[in-house]
Amino acid sequence: MKLTLDRPYNTFESAEDLKSYVSLITERAGQSAEDKLEKAEKKSDDEARVGTPEDDVQKKKEQQPIYADQNKELSNIFEHIIIFTNDKDRKNNKTLNNIYEAAEALKKAKKTVPELHIFTAEDVTFEIDEETNVMTVSDGEEELSIDEKLDNTNTLVFSRLGVQGEESCEHVVQQLQDRGFLVLNPVRYSEVACNKYDSAVLFQKAEIPQPNFCLMNKDILYDEKQYKDSMKQVYKEFTGDGDKDEDLSFVVKILDGHGGTGVCMLNGKNILPVFQMVFAIDPERQLIVQKKEEADGGDIRVHVLTLRNKQLILAAMKRVKIKSDFRSNVSLGATAEPVELTPEQEKIALETARVSKMPWCAVDIMPLVKGSNKELGDNVVLEINASPGTDGISDVIKKNFVNILLNELDDPTEFCLQDKTAGYIETVDIDFGNGPVSLLAKLDTGNGASASHVEVGQFEDNGKTVSFNVNKKKVTLEKIGESKAVTGDQVHIRPIVKVKSLRLGQRIIKDVPIAIVEKRNKNTNVLLNRELLSYLGSTVSPSACHILTKEMEKVKII
Repeated sequence: MKLTLDRPYNTFESAEDLKSYVSLITERAGQSAEDKLEKAEKKSDDEARVGTPEDDVQKKKEQQPIYADQNKELSNIFEHIIIFTNDKDRKNNKTLNNIYEAAEALKKAKKTVPELHIFTAEDVTFEIDEETNVMTVSDGEEELSIDEKLDNTNTLVFSRLGVQGEESCEHVVQQLQDRGFLVLNPVRYSEVACNKYDSAVLFQKAEIPQPNFCLMNKDILYDEKQYKDSMKQVYKEFTGDGDKDEDLSFVVKILDGHGGTGVCMLNGKNILPVFQMVFAIDPERQLIVQKKEEADGGDIRVHVLTLRNKQLILAAMKRVKIKSDFRSNVSLGATAEPVELTPEQEKIALETARVSKMPWCAVDIMPLVKGSNKELGDNVVLEINASPGTDGISDVIKKNFVNILLNELDDPTEFCLQDKTAGYIETVDIDFGNGPVSLLAKLDTGNGASASHVEVGQFEDNGKTVSFNVNKKKVTLEKIGESKAVTGDQVHIRPIVKVKSLRLGQRIIKDVPIAIVEKRNKNTNVLLNRELLSYLGSTVSPSACHILTKEMEKVKII
């Protein structure tokens, strides 16, 4: 078949004809199809895809698990630690006491000592100044102004169990999340973890091994068909006849129980009258019903830290069940001991923590009697804890767990921030080393360049340093690399430097790599690429400008 570019159209009888035609076009342009393909497949710095935090962790989840170094020298980057709890007395609140002791250990080691701000969750109130956007938090005893001195790089927030259900305190924590603070743990993810049925559904979707389960409430109980269908989710052989079901063992829990309270074990004969009694006392109560699996001597609690690009197993312990009881909660008197995790337990713990989206959590895994449930394997997840205690694990590992946690929270760029919508045009403050400068920026989630860039006017690049003027003052920064940008047939080599900080709205990133250009020939001074926006937790509205910042015009660069 004769192919030509002079005809207004061509018909192709085969894939080979189409391929030949494409080659003809690209050759006419001075570049063969093979060259284009090779160029497209080559991962240049500017074309490399930058994924989301979830993508990054997903890629790494099959890798060898990483354990925290419990013997590492003490360190801490936080100047402030805010704690919302139900008890401010360190004698009663063992986790709070661990936080106090961690700060005391840092002082003794001559490291950064965080200032502790402790609030009783049920007494928290707040006010926000509309002009300055400063939020003042108080509980009647403690008061703290969340101003520019406290930001997402120097402040850590512990949101403990007492926050759940306290509307005002939850709102404060959500405001702190919105401002980019690292919260252990975010409200919406904690809510899922604190509801045993919601978390079981989450595990089910992620195909994490767990006991068979169903939801039980008054409406289900008194609908004969629905009741039987629900209970068959736990045991396929369930009949609804108490005598026939007597050998079936169930674990029944209230949805918001913790510390081993609100849980009991029943059999198929007595379970119905117990349900009837529970719903007669509290018609609104909901329960989760689980199959009683054959445990191999207690359960294992694994503390996991999930960051942007890595997951760490911080520590683990085995909780030996209480004598004459099926529960193994340390708070109820069970003993805890060191444990070496199996590869299967490591994988389950890391995957469960990943799908929870909580930065720090404790995963409770129950080893099964080997071969007792071939469908599930040798381990099942019982639940996930959004506000785990630190006293028991500290006793087991003979170290203050809070210090281990602080050691690993050493890089704010690794913290996954809550998503926040920004305009496609915003004002950013960049500190080149002599104070912040406000510049107009375009936010481009489609830009996968190796570095964002900023126009500075004329600059000198001697190979080792880059010099330019900012507000009529000379700035010299170390050159740490180069960015290649292709526009048409031209390739632009841009020096990359590291600026002291970049702020977008109320979120700040320190030590930011950014490429230097003389002039952008655009209506903005700065372009923020996909990677930097992901660090800021920014999603971009394609139709709105200045959602987070005050309007300004492009700064004229001379």
